[in-house]
Amino acid sequence: MSHGGVKTTKNGNGAQVESSREGSESLAPPPDGGWGWMVVFASFMIHIVTDGMTYSFGVFYAEFLTYFNEGKGKTAWIVSILVGVTLSSGPISSSFVNRWGCRSVTVAGAMLSAVCVVISAFANNVTTLIFTIGVGTGVGFGLIYLPAIVSVTVWFERYRSLATGIAVCGSGLGTFLFAPITSALISNYGWRGAMVIIGAFILNCIPLGLMFRPVPERPRTPVTEPMLPQQNKSPLKRSQSTEHVVRANGKIEEDVARLTLSQPALNKPQEQRHMSSRHGSGIMQRPDVLYQGSMTSLARLRGPSMERSQVSMKREERETRCGWLPCSDEFKIALSEMLDVSLLIDPIFILFSLSNFLTSIGFYIPYVYTVPMSESLGIENPPYLISIIGASNLVGRVILGYISDKPWVNRLLAYNICLTIAGISTALAMACWEFWGLALYATAFGFTIGAYVGLTSVVLVDLLGLEKLTNAFGLLLLFQGIASLIGPPFAGWLYDTYKSYAPGFYVAGGTISLSGIILFLIPVLERRNNRSRWNQNTDMESI
Repeated sequence: MSHGGVKTTKNGNGAQVESSREGSESLAPPPDGGWGWMVVFASFMIHIVTDGMTYSFGVFYAEFLTYFNEGKGKTAWIVSILVGVTLSSGPISSSFVNRWGCRSVTVAGAMLSAVCVVISAFANNVTTLIFTIGVGTGVGFGLIYLPAIVSVTVWFERYRSLATGIAVCGSGLGTFLFAPITSALISNYGWRGAMVIIGAFILNCIPLGLMFRPVPERPRTPVTEPMLPQQNKSPLKRSQSTEHVVRANGKIEEDVARLTLSQPALNKPQEQRHMSSRHGSGIMQRPDVLYQGSMTSLARLRGPSMERSQVSMKREERETRCGWLPCSDEFKIALSEMLDVSLLIDPIFILFSLSNFLTSIGFYIPYVYTVPMSESLGIENPPYLISIIGASNLVGRVILGYISDKPWVNRLLAYNICLTIAGISTALAMACWEFWGLALYATAFGFTIGAYVGLTSVVLVDLLGLEKLTNAFGLLLLFQGIASLIGPPFAGWLYDTYKSYAPGFYVAGGTISLSGIILFLIPVLERRNNRSRWNQNTDMESI
């Protein structure tokens, strides 16, 4: 049915959508409220439980060292594999969300991770824990994390940065709460009893996941695209972070997630989108689904023709790239997207990926080794140091997210400075020998490392553009997953070799600070690219 040049059709779920004669199809804008705030609450609580366990695992680590009396390097593989599997399961979670929706995937992940944690209570060696906690719980958390973020972003547009900021603040609060809670549970029930109780905590993610209702589909008023001159259909100029030309208003708050987002299949041809809608939500097809900032300014920056031109180019690239794969298969498409290495020819992305890899090597070492290192110094109540990291991390995410939204702030510069400070403070922690000195370190580290967790994707959008966010994040997750497998076990091996925690903290401090320092080269590369682009344009005009 058509109305004045606008055709109304039904998608695979029976919801009406409208498209102009140019063939553009659009759904209703997100409600920006209503049940969406219940979704935010559910995501907030899920982050408390899942991240609370992950980031406070150092308390269990210290207990495992005493109980099993195995090497620190081998014992550290438990949490390293937990984090690495969580990150690497992104494509699986993405394809499941597309097919079955956020609620079903979250419930399945909660059940799997809870069962694996409870089974861990019966483990008799570290190897068993590597499989039950590292692999089993890692897959379960991977299935939980992605829907917890995506469910919030699809409900909000104007208030997206606020909504996602509130949701992922549960990560810092969970770290703050779970360290002393875990310590108390171990003291009263032993580590096996604590495992069973925490497994029961994770079951709370089931009713919380059921709150992830899909957004009601309503038709929206179509916007017919005006004809624009050809020169306006040029690629986006990268970069708010390096040149302050424009500013995407986006307060980014994401965990490990950080750590947990994946490489979904985006921009399918229309018929494939409809086919996916019949089987699931298909929400992972949106190019902005991983962007956790406000979309208001991005919408002003990106005209409809420019957006559609880039989506069309992206679609053609995919059809060429996955010609050897059955592109109707959700998982294989997601996997082919994750393995898209075309960005690896971009020196800016290569440098940013190297920085992320170095950060991820050192990121988890303080979370794992602060408690046993403090115990070796005879410090009382070492789990509270993890709580301080969590609390300051929460405050850091909020403040850095707010400041990075200001047009006068260079977000890349803020990101670089924070990483450098986080690394230097980690190395200097070895000069502390009492609780208050380590508490000062925990405060500095937690606050500044919030930039790594909170600003990574917004800086990616600044540097590469929104349309490349999903592919870029998929490759970054691959690098982060590999790096997370290196850091804690390597620090444990250093202790086993030198009988000191200092080398591990020096490695963490060196890699994190170096990851921030090398990013100061990005403006240099950007100026060189702009100069080369200007010379090419000048040569073309002269011809």
